[in-house]
Amino acid sequence: MANETKNVLSLESKDAMDFFLKSEQYHGFELPEYFVFDELLQNIKEVVEDKPYEECLQDGISPENLSDVNLDILLNKDGRYAVRPIILANPFLYYFHVREICNEQSWTLIKKLFEKFQVPHITSCALPVIPKEKEPFHKSTTIINWWSSMEQRSIELSLEYRYMFVTDITNCYGSVNPQAFDWAFSFKDTQYEKDNESSISKSIQKYLRAFQQGRNIGIPQGSAIFDFIGEIILGYSDLLLHEAIQKAGITNPYEIIRYRDDYRIFCNDKDVLEKISYILQHVLESLNFRMNSKKTKISDSIVTDAVKSDKLAYIHNTPIFNKKGCDFDSFEKHLLYILMFASQYPDSGSIKTMLSDIDKRMEDWLKPYEEEVTTIPLVEGGEPTTEKITKQRRLVGGSVRAMSAVCTQIALENVGCCHYALRVLSRMVDSLKDKNEKSAIISLVYSKLCNQPNSDYNQLWLQNMTYQQDKKNGTSPYSLRLCQLVAGKEIEPLWNNEWLKTELTTNIRYDSVVNGDTLKKVTPVITFRERRAYDSQYYLPTEEDIRDAVTIATF
Repeated sequence: MANETKNVLSLESKDAMDFFLKSEQYHGFELPEYFVFDELLQNIKEVVEDKPYEECLQDGISPENLSDVNLDILLNKDGRYAVRPIILANPFLYYFHVREICNEQSWTLIKKLFEKFQVPHITSCALPVIPKEKEPFHKSTTIINWWSSMEQRSIELSLEYRYMFVTDITNCYGSVNPQAFDWAFSFKDTQYEKDNESSISKSIQKYLRAFQQGRNIGIPQGSAIFDFIGEIILGYSDLLLHEAIQKAGITNPYEIIRYRDDYRIFCNDKDVLEKISYILQHVLESLNFRMNSKKTKISDSIVTDAVKSDKLAYIHNTPIFNKKGCDFDSFEKHLLYILMFASQYPDSGSIKTMLSDIDKRMEDWLKPYEEEVTTIPLVEGGEPTTEKITKQRRLVGGSVRAMSAVCTQIALENVGCCHYALRVLSRMVDSLKDKNEKSAIISLVYSKLCNQPNSDYNQLWLQNMTYQQDKKNGTSPYSLRLCQLVAGKEIEPLWNNEWLKTELTTNIRYDSVVNGDTLKKVTPVITFRERRAYDSQYYLPTEEDIRDAVTIATF
């Protein structure tokens, strides 16, 4: 399958800056649709303009020495002790960082850098891609790019090769050695090696320390710009790997595909494949990376091992779905099936697909329908009359409270999919007529999900569901500062900007991150921003859009 997706390197420097300063690139994770950061980022761009970073600092104060410079959002990954932090980067620091990468001189140099990283037999497909103006679901262009370049290409290569080596890097972003940027820009230990130091490399290291309270290890997660600079190190590793394979005298045909820290190596000779894998291990070790032993293996069943295990399990179980719909006779059984699947494949992409399937099934079931009713008169000789009455079905196969409990458990144990589970839950609760029962269920769900440590992400999405009711009651139970901003409360600043000169921060409208017009459209049933834009009356999807959406939904 031809992949015509363009990546960020196809842009000129000015367009690249505009790309990284878009809200959807500033935060790579899903947020409720009323959070939009475009106005804030443009406001900061206009205020700072080309002022040198050092001239914007308060005398004697550096962001490296301050806490809360970024807005941390902690994800409780398993409902217990596993936590993963993602950040909403300080928008001022973010702008400085993007400006440094995307000025004309730096951008030209970086593009030349990546030209050298493109080597025979190694394909990287992880550079940030240019999304379509309207996407049917979150990051659909990125997902289609991964599917085409990584999964589909792997299956295609099974026609040419007998064996595939699979591995990834343990804690890749957290293990990045900032000094490796110096090595990458100087092409250390490669045929292109040069002695001069790179000012871009030093700037990247400076801003990474500022983002991370002075820590000199790792890069943050949460924005496209961090994925991009991560590719500088990983692209450099591709060049090192290529030259190391050449030095080892390997002439057997081989092919390597890399998507960020995921590697797939193809070869017809198993011994040669193992030799290449050890060379890769040595290259990664030199950059402070470690192979993930739990995800490392050699496969002679390339087609099945090229597809994620959760996706294979989903495909294997699709006989429960057929052209007439779903074989489950109740929604509760369907939800329990998803919960059981999630226990085997937690936080996997297939869970989002399955939750989207049941949400669509519920949406169709709950649509009002017309039924003809014939009334036979009691008076002898009277003519029967027929009229159409609008009716609405109730959800079948379990109480809404019980099904809400199942959804809540799915959200609790799969935080990366919690918003999909809450969307299903919001649709079920909204279908109830009893307002007291609605409030009771929402209160119980809140207690279950939010009265635990590190429940930030759950709070963001629960508020999306309860906003109308909270506004009507004039109360909001959410403690997260972003949630309080949505509720219209006076809050502490989202980011600590004490390190900046006062004149730069005085007229910045931080409340602009909540779009008031979008907030007015919020309903008790959660709507994702991409779906609303895609379904807009001003936008008609093309046949290509529909085909792409169906492709992803199927695979």
